[in-house]
Amino acid sequence: MAAGWKVGGLLVGWRGYAAAAIVGAGVAWTVQGWRYGEQLASQRATRSDEVAEGQRQAREILARRYVAVAEINERNARAEWAAYGGMRNAQIQDDGLRADVDAGRQRLHVRAACSAAGRGVPEASATAGVDHGARPELDPAARSDYFALRAGIQQVTAQLEACQARMR
Repeated sequence: MAAGWKVGGLLVGWRGYAAAAIVGAGVAWTVQGWRYGEQLASQRATRSDEVAEGQRQAREILARRYVAVAEINERNARAEWAAYGGMRNAQIQDDGLRADVDAGRQRLHVRAACSAAGRGVPEASATAGVDHGARPELDPAARSDYFALRAGIQQVTAQLEACQARMR
């Protein structure tokens, strides 16, 4: 007990107040630490929820963009298929026409007016021996040029249509 009185004697006066202040500060410090820890945990939970929400929104935006890109790619593929499919059909028709012309089943006629008087032939003799029912025909040497021009026109038309479809 004597030791208890000694400690009690030490706590009397200003030393007691100082000891009480130190113990109180320690308790306050501990309580404040607990409160600060709770605040940090609450802020971390709130921030974690905000990050999760932001990630969810980013995934939704990304999914919508993937859908939009897929729709654009699908539309472009259809336009290209239509354009190049049409070009292929035109090429098949041209190949058939070329085969028919080469085989003599069809003839390529040219719209032209032949005036015999323009070549120095007198009008009277030109009318006497000219068959007015005949039509001028494309020279066989020019047929390949004709088909090349026709194919080029169809190709440019198909490409233009594909570009217009892509722009829509």
